[in-house]
Amino acid sequence: MISMVERKDIISAYERTKSMRAVSRELGLSRKTVKKYVLEYLSAKSGGDETLVAYLKSEPSYKSATREKRALTDEVCRMIDICLKDNQEKRDRGDKKLCMKATDIHARLKSLGYKVSYPSVCNYIRTTLGNADELQECFIRQSYPPGRDCEFDWGELYLTIGGRRMKLYMAVFTLAYSNHRSAYLFLQQDTQAYMESHRLYFNMLGKVPQRMVYDNMRVAVASFVGGKHPTDALIRMEAAYSFSHRFCNARSGNEKGHVERSVEFVRRKAFCELDSFDTIEDAQEHLVRTCSELNYPLCTYEGSAEQKLEEELKCMLPLKREIGSFEQQSYHVDKYGTIVVRGIHYSVPDNLVGKKVTVFNYSNKIVVHHDKQVVATHEKTPVSGWKLDLMHYLSTLGKKPGSVAGSTALSMASKDLQELFNDHFADSPSDFILLLKKTREKGLTLEDLEASHCLMCSCGVNPSLQAFDLFLFGEKKQETDKLQIGASSKEIEAYASNSLASISAILEVKTETINTGGYATTES
Repeated sequence: MISMVERKDIISAYERTKSMRAVSRELGLSRKTVKKYVLEYLSAKSGGDETLVAYLKSEPSYKSATREKRALTDEVCRMIDICLKDNQEKRDRGDKKLCMKATDIHARLKSLGYKVSYPSVCNYIRTTLGNADELQECFIRQSYPPGRDCEFDWGELYLTIGGRRMKLYMAVFTLAYSNHRSAYLFLQQDTQAYMESHRLYFNMLGKVPQRMVYDNMRVAVASFVGGKHPTDALIRMEAAYSFSHRFCNARSGNEKGHVERSVEFVRRKAFCELDSFDTIEDAQEHLVRTCSELNYPLCTYEGSAEQKLEEELKCMLPLKREIGSFEQQSYHVDKYGTIVVRGIHYSVPDNLVGKKVTVFNYSNKIVVHHDKQVVATHEKTPVSGWKLDLMHYLSTLGKKPGSVAGSTALSMASKDLQELFNDHFADSPSDFILLLKKTREKGLTLEDLEASHCLMCSCGVNPSLQAFDLFLFGEKKQETDKLQIGASSKEIEAYASNSLASISAILEVKTETINTGGYATTES
């Protein structure tokens, strides 16, 4: 389409030459183009001065209503409709925070190989949803010195973990100068998670921002009477890390606009397409990868967030030490050999029934102490109920072996251990209890027992108590001593191979190749 200046040149040349062909040759334009604008000019001129002035002031235009859309094809429209339908399903089940925005839909189309512009996608979505006339908000850009401000906020989201829909909390950190983002998932939005998130973030940076910016979250603000007062947790962290804090005014999310935007942005980018994982650890790994991808793209004038982070680190405070992010409390062990922490029963050794124990409550686990010794460790569970360790009840089960089969502790054990009991020890539960006691006495774990069971089954050896005595525990003391906590995989493999060779000789089983699978011991 030609400009107003070019149209004026066409009209001036025509008035001078009175020939469309001459104008076409002089200006190097198509005769059809020249003819179109000359006829428009003559028509406006014949309508009078007002019509001519209006025509000369108007922008040149052309008909586009009948032009076929080459990029926004029916196939692209169907893909956008699928994304919009998926967004509606998420809203219906209460996951509107995971809905894809126009920029996410455009990025998805590009990843699938479609060449369509972002404005085309936005126009189609506005037309489809009926909000084409929606007003856009205006934002005021701010400037920040490097290394000074780091904004923190929480975000809620629902993910499917191990087939169960679960509510999680995301702690998000955003550096104001570089817009560098980091995020961590937690089961609860409590003081332990608040302190643990800061510990993880500062360790990741290797430095400490000069000032942390918070809103009126309960884990940071203890009281509003006579002004805002920090919580004990925030005071402890400031004493350990030497940073200062600033609280935003009430209902003023714009005062920490980076992290307000980052919570929504990171949550959507990480989980709008993939929101189902086997474990929380898998979800956290996916979140870390997403943050790395978001921090990597280059800005035309300022560089990437990763590059600007180097400038920030030079201006930050040194990380001198860290503090334990736990809460210490005393609990009474009930008649079931458990302690109740926030509505969840966690087992402890049965000889502690009726006694008091000290619990160190971390964001993702609890550690139980008695007489200055660690007696139990449990990973936190996101649902209310019971979490029992079969090894904690060996003394009681030794007196009541018949209760093993129907015990809740066995039902919560791994499938391999349940199969071992049901297939080989259901008729002799006393031998099963003795096997577990020997495993504990030798400094081994249930994982070692399960690995030995799998190896014996693959080699055709019946997993009896005698077979475990020879294979797992060994006949020679010096060989048993080698298989302690912290043994290397090669030592375990060599020990397992020697034991299996002995069994094969006894049973006259010819074994040419033994693949131990490289199982390793872990601390109990």
